[in-house]
Amino acid sequence: MGTVPRYTYRRLTKLPSTADELRRHTVLNLPGMLHGLSFEHMVMRPGAAVPISVEDDTGILIFTFAGRGVMLLDGDRIEVSANDLVHIPAGVPYGLRTLGGSDWVYVVLQAPVQ
Repeated sequence: MGTVPRYTYRRLTKLPSTADELRRHTVLNLPGMLHGLSFEHMVMRPGAAVPISVEDDTGILIFTFAGRGVMLLDGDRIEVSANDLVHIPAGVPYGLRTLGGSDWVYVVLQAPVQ
């Protein structure tokens, strides 16, 4: 019998996803991987938006792979595109919206503040 690997390998298409007309959301950090860490792959369709909210206990990193988006950060409007990284500290209000006619593809990493 072979040794059980100490790592996890999964194709993005095989991970559990939720989707609606404007957005597809895939959790990349499966249970038991990294305690307290949230790692998600997001695809927002043209016209999609996430209303302004605040995370009081977690910091957020958003890395854009493709497409364009607008981030409303603490009252400022920031346009992002491929290879842009945005850090949103805990307590900062933020909202998201796609720009243009293509999907906005990005990953979200959230971790509790210490």
